[in-house]
Amino acid sequence: MSRGRPTEPEAVIRTQYVQTCYEIPSKPELGSKSVWYFDRNKSSNGAYKVEHTQPKSWKAPKIKVEKGKPYAQQPVVMVFKTSNNSNARVKMKIWANENIDYIISQSQLVGVPDKSVILELGVGQSLIDIWKLKYNL
Repeated sequence: MSRGRPTEPEAVIRTQYVQTCYEIPSKPELGSKSVWYFDRNKSSNGAYKVEHTQPKSWKAPKIKVEKGKPYAQQPVVMVFKTSNNSNARVKMKIWANENIDYIISQSQLVGVPDKSVILELGVGQSLIDIWKLKYNL
């Protein structure tokens, strides 16, 4: 018979495990579900992948894009090719008072042909100078 504190078994460290969290644990079909994947070989600081599933009745809110609402008075710049051909001309279109979300969501734009291929699209005065040098405009 030994005296003192009994020896404890060696602690087992799990390297891979999955944790599932429900918003409403008693009724998981009503709330959202999150699945967290942990692997110490891939990430020692926490989960390397998270899957988030919304409930069946949830719908994403529709975003209404408003025309004529610019970002802090910055121009929207687009560089495009007039067609998909290799010898197509590269052109630049600049909108001074327009929202980039409105430009992206439109099927047709004034001054941009239907067959055009968009190469670059961004917001800011500095992009005009950079893309003029890059595309020799």
